[in-house]
Amino acid sequence: MVSVVYGPVPSWRLGRSLGIDPTMLPKACTFDCVYCQLGRTVRRISSPKELDPVVEVDELIKELKSKIEKIGLDPIDFITFSGTGEPTLNPNLGEMISAIKTMVPSKPVAVLTNSSLLHLIEVRGALSKADLVCLKLDAADQLTFEAINRPVSNVPGIEEIIESIREFKKSYKGVLALQIMLIDSTKPSFRVNFRGEALDYLIDSIASIQPDQIQLNTPTRPVTEKHIKPVDPAILSVVEERIIEVAPRSEIMRVDKREISIKLMRKEKRSMDELRDEVLALLKRRPCRIIDISTALGVEPADIETILESMIRSGLLKDVKSKRGVYYVYIG
Repeated sequence: MVSVVYGPVPSWRLGRSLGIDPTMLPKACTFDCVYCQLGRTVRRISSPKELDPVVEVDELIKELKSKIEKIGLDPIDFITFSGTGEPTLNPNLGEMISAIKTMVPSKPVAVLTNSSLLHLIEVRGALSKADLVCLKLDAADQLTFEAINRPVSNVPGIEEIIESIREFKKSYKGVLALQIMLIDSTKPSFRVNFRGEALDYLIDSIASIQPDQIQLNTPTRPVTEKHIKPVDPAILSVVEERIIEVAPRSEIMRVDKREISIKLMRKEKRSMDELRDEVLALLKRRPCRIIDISTALGVEPADIETILESMIRSGLLKDVKSKRGVYYVYIG
């Protein structure tokens, strides 16, 4: 059984992030994004009522307590709901956040969500308990939204999602961030979001939302669809300038300008079997390079490499080359 709690992992947005996976494998999501690092969506669902099984609050708190007893609080900058699907699909999300804040009041809680369920009162109530909510907004027109995010049936249209973001911001007391993934494609006919009217719509929506923070991202890990590729840093700069014009008070974070500390997260003695389980738990949530795993788990790269080679031979992983190095991807 894979743990609900994983990491901490180095994050370009959140520093040292202790992950909470409230949906668990196989991937459950309201989207099937072309760039997703976790591959195709297996459980395509559009409501918290459809999630099965459901991670319970007691299960999470038990695992979180055990993790903190092992590593302490010092290696943690954020406790982050993310993982292998859309966190707001778990109907216990609000109770989970409250329980964590009671148990660990000194650490901020973040939720990474694709924004698709913000029209639900109970979801807005749950997210209001978090210190930082990162809301996905890759497109602001329906054609681009459907091309990039590939929403499942019964998910609201992008105009309703954007209106829900605006409404949520009116009452939210924490930090509201928009996470924007700018993508290019080797297919000339594919509707990309970094230029033309697709970008115009996106800029207009940012202006209407006025988020506290904007996280400009582009794919750096292996993607679901092979034709998807990252945009150039020069394009990120152009988009950043347009955002500054319409949202001058928003903090802008760029994936290509954020340094991730390679300081080891922790050092503790554990068996190779335990270490293997931790490596696998991490790779089930995100493709990683050897340095990423070494940093997260506080283990020498050579030991990680040995474990990865064994997993490749047993058919659990594959290695994929990218501009940032070789990523190890879980394939089951």
